[in-house]
Amino acid sequence: MALLTRIVEDALDAGYAEAAARRADPVSRWRPGWVLTVGLVAVGLLLATAAAQTRNRAPAAAQARAALAAEVGRRDAANDQLAADLDRLRSQVADERRRALVVTGEGVDVGRRLTRLEAATGLGDVHGPGFVLRLSDAPSGAGADGLDTRDSTGGSQGRVTDRDLQTLVNQVWAAGAEAVSINGQRLTGLSAIRSAGDAVLVDFRPLSPPYSIDVIGAPDIVRTKFAEGFGGSYLQVLHDYGITYSIRAEDDLTLPASAGVTIRYAAARGGRSQ
Repeated sequence: MALLTRIVEDALDAGYAEAAARRADPVSRWRPGWVLTVGLVAVGLLLATAAAQTRNRAPAAAQARAALAAEVGRRDAANDQLAADLDRLRSQVADERRRALVVTGEGVDVGRRLTRLEAATGLGDVHGPGFVLRLSDAPSGAGADGLDTRDSTGGSQGRVTDRDLQTLVNQVWAAGAEAVSINGQRLTGLSAIRSAGDAVLVDFRPLSPPYSIDVIGAPDIVRTKFAEGFGGSYLQVLHDYGITYSIRAEDDLTLPASAGVTIRYAAARGGRSQ
């Protein structure tokens, strides 16, 4: 009987009674709305403050980028001037050496050997018949399938990479090339083709596309051997990724001397190595 009496007297559950009391109280009814409104206003103020700070910092960031770009331009101009001065001084040294060696017959023989060695090592400029291989990035910046599997991360996306240039240059040497340069940078046995971010470096000099690989060697032999070997197959793979290329024969190419070769050892005739 006690249970039935309690059920009859307390028919409304305590939780329902509390909810009903909150609905009856106007302060309790509006409290969640005010909390939400205050929170939204705080978030809006925070976003507005962040946007204002970003807008105020934009001119300073633009000035910093402009200053950095100007500094890079000045350094590039200085490097180009130093390279031109080096070429001029090397030409003067070569002329003085030539005049000194032609005095005797033995000196003439030494001069001829030096000329051959300079051509082989890259210390001297060379000219002769050959061909030019020109490579350009994909126009859309991506391969035909949107994913360049030459890079394990898929980040190449139709760009000519340092690895591509390494592969093609090695195949050109294997085909019998006598001298090779990329965008005017002469390659030697000590040359390095690397990358720094998206930039391609040859002997630490940045290059920009399109890339021109100038090759001196018998065109009918070197170019045919290159095209029929792995080099030709690799060019086709690059073409599948949207990279364009062309091969043009040249009757007379001139390749400059390398600026990155330093003589480390020398020996006077009958003397010791220095």
